Amino acid sequence: MHFKTEAKKYTDPEKMAADYLISVFGEQEIQYPINPFALMKREGILFKFMDSHNLEGVYIPANSEDDIPVVGINYNRNITRQRFTAAHELCHHFKDADRPISCPINGSKNDKIEKFADRFASSLLMPFSELKTQIEIYRKNRKDTYLCFDDILHISHFFGVSFQACLYRIAYDLKLEDFIGEQISKNHIKNYASDKRRKELRLSHVKLYADLLDCLEEQLCFKPNTHASYVFQNKYFLNDNRMEGINVSEEKVAEIVMDLRLNMQNSRYCKEDNEGYMSIAGHYAMYQEIFKKENRNLSIYDIFILNRKLFSYYPNPNTGGLARRSNTLVMGTKFETADYRDITNEIAKLDKYINNLYERADKPSPSEFIKCVARIHHKLTVIHPFSDGNGRTARAFMNLQLVRAGFLPIYVKVEDKKGYLEALSLADKNQDYSALYEMFFKIMIRSHVELTS
Repeated sequence: MHFKTEAKKYTDPEKMAADYLISVFGEQEIQYPINPFALMKREGILFKFMDSHNLEGVYIPANSEDDIPVVGINYNRNITRQRFTAAHELCHHFKDADRPISCPINGSKNDKIEKFADRFASSLLMPFSELKTQIEIYRKNRKDTYLCFDDILHISHFFGVSFQACLYRIAYDLKLEDFIGEQISKNHIKNYASDKRRKELRLSHVKLYADLLDCLEEQLCFKPNTHASYVFQNKYFLNDNRMEGINVSEEKVAEIVMDLRLNMQNSRYCKEDNEGYMSIAGHYAMYQEIFKKENRNLSIYDIFILNRKLFSYYPNPNTGGLARRSNTLVMGTKFETADYRDITNEIAKLDKYINNLYERADKPSPSEFIKCVARIHHKLTVIHPFSDGNGRTARAFMNLQLVRAGFLPIYVKVEDKKGYLEALSLADKNQDYSALYEMFFKIMIRSHVELTS
């Protein structure tokens, strides 16, 4: 039986979610966290991310047999909320497919249809049977048998949902409020600061983002075109220069890029003695290289070409593309760079790593490929091969890898610089790449929205 044909008969969202899970998994053991994006794909739903400030999501039904239903999900929300929205819109697909539905932020309190879909989403992602099992695991580990907020945070991590959604599910849906040894109030929940506590406990969302990105594989494909390249370059050049303390206004960046497009050889911005202008002109030259159609295999030695392009409009362009010949103290970083005498060997090791990646018989999933790009990026920042422009060159090489593999290019916003440096430091000191993976995954989704909306 196709589940959708019988869905309208359900009046209990718990029962509907339980029966749907049976229809999907049968007698197989369910692997948690459940991936609601994969379930949408299974049902033939196209889901897209949208830039919205008042909607969690939208559901647009198919208009005909040749059409497909579409779900929009707010990319400004965190991953646990996006997963919940995906499960919520899946409910609309089953029960309310006769009309488009917009789901406002905080708009389900007095709407029966929205409340039903919310309850279905909770039930789908946190089935009662498994939730009770997880509760008992944590209660047995405590002498007083009460659950503390840290226990609930771990349980929420197991299911891939927010701390608050898990807390309310346990307290009010399961009616186990007395099992919780902490006061449940808005102030106590706020003071617990679950996002901060999650980082302290090293509870990463990498698995959740990986599941999402692997379901977005077709949408992450990128073929350079004039519009996308222009939009990306404006945003990238602005933020990447500000990451290095070079401040040029957004309007000026757009003006320079346009002038370079029209008058590359004769642009006045290639000749003015202004570091900001020279850097943007160098960025432009780098990205002409990145967006070139190339069939050859990528090599780590491409960084020398990129660094040379970056400094091609500086007063001494011949200094670009040369390995540094001394050790330098890099201000603002929280990790040590390689000794200059080790650069050649370290670059050769990294090239071997890249060759192994591209020569693999099995094609890595999008999430696995992006993880590899993140690791290469970290290793390159530590090698620090040039006397200047290492950050800009490393980030450009990151995009060279992505574009060559057919993926969208990405950029780090200047507002995220602190988190970016901390993620690199964590990878360096503890070999813990989770923060860097998570950052790159989130940036990839933002790039998807910016370049394909």
